[in-house]
Parts: sequence; structure tokens; C-alpha cells
Amino acid sequence: MSGHHDLGGTRTDAPVPRGQHAILPWEMRVDALMQLLSDPQRPGGALMSVDELRRGIESLSADEYRLLGYYERWLHSLIAVMAEKGVIERVALERRLAEVERAHEREHARRGER
Repeated sequence: MSGHHDLGGTRTDAPVPRGQHAILPWEMRVDALMQLLSDPQRPGGALMSVDELRRGIESLSADEYRLLGYYERWLHSLIAVMAEKGVIERVALERRLAEVERAHEREHARRGER
């Protein structure tokens, strides 16, 4: 049975985009995180596998899968798998994200005052 993530062979009249976008710095960081977390040579061994990344991506709801971009799906999966394994705590991550967002807003508000 195919899932909402399995689009191979799906008929559509929409053109297939063939262009590449420039990889953004945050996307490179997500890729680097995956490389580090799945590296069997890291001290303590790999914390996750590519199969677990894929499972996390395929576990996204149809709406999430459709709305998220490629590396956004990776990031959601990385967070889910690391939380599942107890490596990170979602609450702590969300709290830290809120702190970073507030700092970013303050920094950009100051720049606008100049």
C-alpha cells in the first residue's frame, strides 16, 4: 500500500520542476546534523540511521509532508527520532527556539532603529 509520501508514478499535469535552488545555510546545517548523528565513527557510535530518518519523514501527516520542504522534513524527522531516543527533550528544544527567536527579533529591531 502506498502512503502519501510515495509519489512515484503518480499522474499529474503539473510540470516537474527541474531546477535546483541554492542550498541555504540552515539546510547545510541540517544535512551536517544528519551526517554527524548517523556517523558510525563518532565517539559512542551512530545515534540514528538513514532508515530512522526515512521512517520519521514517512511518519509525517499528509498535510505536514505536503507543506514542508525537503530539509524541513529532515529536521522534523531528526527532532522526532532524537526525542524518541531521549537524546533531546522537545520542551527544552522549544524553549530554546523561543529564546533564539526573541533574540533575533531584538537584534533586527535594533538594526531598524539606526
